[in-house]
Amino acid sequence: MQKIIGLDIGSYSIKAVEIVNKYKSYEISNFYENVIPQVDELSPDVMLPACMEQLFQENDIKADRIVTAMPGQYISSRILPFNFSDPHKIEAAVFAEIEDAVPFNLDEMIVDHQILGQMSQKTVALVVMTKKAFLASFLEHLHRIDIDPKVVDVDSLAFYNLCPYLEMEEGKCYGLVDVGHEKTSVCLVQDGVLRMFRSINLGGRYITEFLARDLEVSFNEAQRVKHRVSRMLTEQDQGSEMSAADRTVADRITIASNAIVKELGRTLYAFKTWEKSPIERIYLSGGSSVIKNFDHYLTTNLEVETVHNRLEKSSLKINSQLADQMPSMSQSISIGIRAVTSVKRHSQINLRKGPFAYVQDYESVFKAAGAVFKVVAVALLLLSFSYGIKFFSYSKQIEQLQSVYKKELFSVAPELKKKLRSGRYGFSVMLDNAETVLNDRISGKKAATEGFIDINSNSGALVALQDLSKAVPKEVQVNMVEYRFETKADGTGKIRIRVEADSYDTIAKFEQSLKTISSLSELNEKSSETKPGTEIIVAVVEADYNPGKSRESL
Repeated sequence: MQKIIGLDIGSYSIKAVEIVNKYKSYEISNFYENVIPQVDELSPDVMLPACMEQLFQENDIKADRIVTAMPGQYISSRILPFNFSDPHKIEAAVFAEIEDAVPFNLDEMIVDHQILGQMSQKTVALVVMTKKAFLASFLEHLHRIDIDPKVVDVDSLAFYNLCPYLEMEEGKCYGLVDVGHEKTSVCLVQDGVLRMFRSINLGGRYITEFLARDLEVSFNEAQRVKHRVSRMLTEQDQGSEMSAADRTVADRITIASNAIVKELGRTLYAFKTWEKSPIERIYLSGGSSVIKNFDHYLTTNLEVETVHNRLEKSSLKINSQLADQMPSMSQSISIGIRAVTSVKRHSQINLRKGPFAYVQDYESVFKAAGAVFKVVAVALLLLSFSYGIKFFSYSKQIEQLQSVYKKELFSVAPELKKKLRSGRYGFSVMLDNAETVLNDRISGKKAATEGFIDINSNSGALVALQDLSKAVPKEVQVNMVEYRFETKADGTGKIRIRVEADSYDTIAKFEQSLKTISSLSELNEKSSETKPGTEIIVAVVEADYNPGKSRESL
């Protein structure tokens, strides 16, 4: 049995769900919450760790694994389409795609990605970035109270983990909206594929601050009144049975909530404009979603069916005693559930990468590092001894090679033997003279080669190479390192090309341009891989050649 904690670090409260994970089964068994006091004299850097520590100590929370998420306002993301589906190619292409698209120095960023699936015959990948400074500060708050999360997701993205448990028809687009204290998280999904996620910097706190200004009361009093009335006015519910004071509060809550609704409307409109996909239904959650009529207000103003996200009625295995707390639990559940389920459609982002990678047993790591250091020290000593021996050996071999070089040179150019008598000239002088003689001979060979080219200018190999040069656009930069042409008796041939490029996308464009050459058929990519030790992509392409009209046009 394993205990997993899904930790939701909010601005209003710290929440945690406890998930008991057994062999092939699990249960969301407990929920804990600690409201963060509003103390003007203390900064969040002090209050957050203190409230987290209180939450864990008072509830005696013990965990085998902790999963948490960073606030979406500290995250940048891109959804990128690719013409190929190979995960290794996509991983190699991600940095090249985002390097010019984001206004950040990537050396200062933590970057992670995941492949989402297929959309419009393209492979769609999500790329998520955050500044190392943000992640360092986030983890520092946790380390102060000895919390070391194995996974750091993104809070608004984490709602993607709930999609397999909700009613979503094939081909239609759905939204998950969580109205929290300082932000509203939006996650849009179509056909089980994440299409967009966003954090809107408006939430329940905005409503409270609006009430405090409008009613001319303190923030704490406004919050108390908001929680007591907790109602919006709609066309169907004008609050006629309410007192005048409470109806005034409900009216102000409605006016304040309109700012959140407008931002949601802009988000959905932008998505509909870009993706040409209307939203079928919105699943609503979050502490502020419990305000009466909030769901009806969204349905009316967004013209999208809005229902409360009743996770206790889904296929998730949840303790029945937690049903009343579902609106506040949704974020925590979405964070923690990725650690226990095997469904394919979920967030795979983990910002604990590079210098922030999770290491569970530091002591064992240090012991292993010490052992490795000893092995390396012995290896370096042996290498030093080996290099001394090799230096002596290589010096002898160099002398032998120079002797062989002289012998071969004098056999090729005997006229130099008399000119360069032994003992009078060094090896460098011999090289200079040899270079002069060889250059003269090379010039003669070049002349012979040019004559050969003139005679064979109409050969199939050269004609095919000319067709290739014309077909490939100038912006597709590839380096052809091998061109092999095998001629057949009937004038046709077999072509083998090996090229190098900076990305798999460039290789794909190069192959696409080859398909436009009428004299080539049966085009086939034999292999493509990253050149060892570099970021260069090497691809081998073969095709059949038939001169046809191409030869007649020369």
